Amino acid sequence: MTRKTILFAALFLVFGGTASAQNWIDQGPFPDSTTFWRGAHGLAVDGEGKVWISQYYPEFLTLANGDTLKNADGANVSNSAIHVFNPDGTRAMDPITALRYEDAQGNAMMDSISWGAPRVDIRGIRADHNGDIVIVLGNTASLMLRLNHKTGEVMNRVDLGSERFGSPAAPGIDAAGNIYVAPVAADAPISIFDPNFRWIGNVSLNSPGIGRTLEVSADGNSVYWSAFTHRGTYKYHRADEFSQYDSLGLVHEGLVATSSVRHPTTGQVWLGHSGVIEPPVGDEVVFRPGSELTWYALDPEAGDAIVDSLAFDSPFTYCGAGLNNRDGRSVGFSHDGVYAYVGVWGALQAVSRVEGSDDCVWITNDNAEPLNRGFVFKKFMRGMVTSIDRDPTEIPDGFTLSQNYPNPFNPQTNIEFELKDAGLATLKVYDMLGREVATLVDEHLVAGKYTATFNATELTSGTYVYQLNVAGHRLSGKMTLVK
Repeated sequence: MTRKTILFAALFLVFGGTASAQNWIDQGPFPDSTTFWRGAHGLAVDGEGKVWISQYYPEFLTLANGDTLKNADGANVSNSAIHVFNPDGTRAMDPITALRYEDAQGNAMMDSISWGAPRVDIRGIRADHNGDIVIVLGNTASLMLRLNHKTGEVMNRVDLGSERFGSPAAPGIDAAGNIYVAPVAADAPISIFDPNFRWIGNVSLNSPGIGRTLEVSADGNSVYWSAFTHRGTYKYHRADEFSQYDSLGLVHEGLVATSSVRHPTTGQVWLGHSGVIEPPVGDEVVFRPGSELTWYALDPEAGDAIVDSLAFDSPFTYCGAGLNNRDGRSVGFSHDGVYAYVGVWGALQAVSRVEGSDDCVWITNDNAEPLNRGFVFKKFMRGMVTSIDRDPTEIPDGFTLSQNYPNPFNPQTNIEFELKDAGLATLKVYDMLGREVATLVDEHLVAGKYTATFNATELTSGTYVYQLNVAGHRLSGKMTLVK
């Protein structure tokens, strides 16, 4: 039952409008809960939807069949590597530890992803405009390479110059294939390379502050650089490809990203917030405290407003460097934007703290691996809701959940519900096996009548259950998707 009442237009401005919905559903560790646990440091989704990932720290490498790689003496091989997985978490390639190429004279050469001497470790992984993989390596050498996403073979390579570049930050790539890359160090150039790895210019000669990632709009006219020493994200912009870039300064003070990517369907720029790296001093801005494992979407078409987010819910205890660096270090999306893959810097689970310090004591196995280690990569699925609207003229006197309409539907339907009192409300969709497939609402709502518009484009035909939980009330209904 619903009582109609006449409200002034001002009341609509206060109470009307659209409520936000939880947009991303946690699918759990990727590819599993034990494979990766030591500092995510690169992730990209290639032209076939395969997921390329790496860790910063060396690891005991395993083949696709699960066997551990051995050296000539029979000892376990410990090194950094690039791993390639299918979307279902199965291995698509053996781990890549050496990048073989030919020099200008046709001689066979190799870059080893090594923690030895010289040390060359992975600093970022991106998919280019053709779905191939661009990686940057840094430390004693500074390199950028393109790998064929089908074979893993090196297609292009450029030595960025360790003296000039040091260790490169993760690059950004525009829709034409131009690559934007800068050193981690402050006061250094943000350079542009064409798809053939030829230098064609600079965005800026002096990047502000130390950063780990940059991103670029599809047209290449907007470049985002996050500097954690300057506590914020900067933006450079030009009117068109023939103009010079101007610095617009900080577009989000306090939002410091250590990973970033452009969404494949919306064009939004996603930034993985690094959190508070040091205690704030004086009037320094702290961006949403406690949000250090969250990725935020900036909409360039809406003044870089934050329009979406997803969070890595971590159950782990962090110690040592992880205490102040629980940051989102990797992010990538499937081509349709339905799935997100993210990685965090530290997931070593501490046993106990050393009194008087941030150091920890670990319980390890014979290979010096923590027995209670965490995981660093997760997969998320986009919640399938287009809007949650509240009718400001309705004042309910009960809790109700109506039959969706239309029903059957393809692919969109509406679900109406009424709340007599304010409270935390959830509206979720389940398949007939009881598995959650979408979260439409998960937030505190005021009393009122609401309509959730549900888009099931990514679901298969069948019967689904939608369930409303609020203030101790649980209501449900069934709906049928026919494609």
